Amino acid sequence: MLDLAALRALLDRNDGRDRAFVDAMIRMGWSRTSDAVQRAALEELLGAVRAASGRSHEELRTKIASGGFRGAALRQLFDEIPVFERDHFVEEVLGIAYPPLDEPTLEPELTPYSPSGYDEIVHALDVTRLAPGDRFLDIGSGTGKAVMLAALLAGAKSSGVECNPALKEMSEKASGELGLREVGVLLGDARDVVIEDVDVVFMYLPFTGTALASVMARLQRAASRSAPRARGRFLCAGSLDVSRYDGIVVAGPSKSWLHVYSW
Repeated sequence: MLDLAALRALLDRNDGRDRAFVDAMIRMGWSRTSDAVQRAALEELLGAVRAASGRSHEELRTKIASGGFRGAALRQLFDEIPVFERDHFVEEVLGIAYPPLDEPTLEPELTPYSPSGYDEIVHALDVTRLAPGDRFLDIGSGTGKAVMLAALLAGAKSSGVECNPALKEMSEKASGELGLREVGVLLGDARDVVIEDVDVVFMYLPFTGTALASVMARLQRAASRSAPRARGRFLCAGSLDVSRYDGIVVAGPSKSWLHVYSW
């Protein structure tokens, strides 16, 4: 069993790297035991990690929630964090760095929760020129990282679709704490929910095979029912075989796993 007292002591150092280490140890311990008492202790320690993170970023989160620190200024702060610490820092500030320990069993074509990288998200915002008034949709939005960044950094009307109730709940709580009343996440399966016409769709490929084909078909039908846009519509996702989808073309440079398409 992990030395929980020693891990808890690390939190007193008020260092994000220590919190990330403690979180990793908690998840490792969780995966190795089914004992209810041990798991309860790990849950309690995770709560302490979340509380320590909140205290560390309290002043910054208050500024963001007030509406006075968003857009270019907030992005500059995020961009200046060292690259190997950036994603964890951003997730702590957003209040989503430490998701629930339990992970539901998914169907074979669905992908387990894995947050998108900050650099890829802002690349999508840049290439699509996302702006206030634009509508942004993240399919498989998880804890809401891309949804919140689209609203905070670009001022877009931002929403998500997520099938895991615990992740949806976490994203809503985090958005509310940061004053993002314009952000919304719908609980549901992207293969079933009604997908409205939007300007930018973000999709960290939360599915493959027939599930992916179904969602792509729904996106194309939604676009076909709406009036054309001068800028077009954008899809930010993993690599796609564009020959399989009518009207979809590469719209800009890729970054890591992220490709930007338009149709």
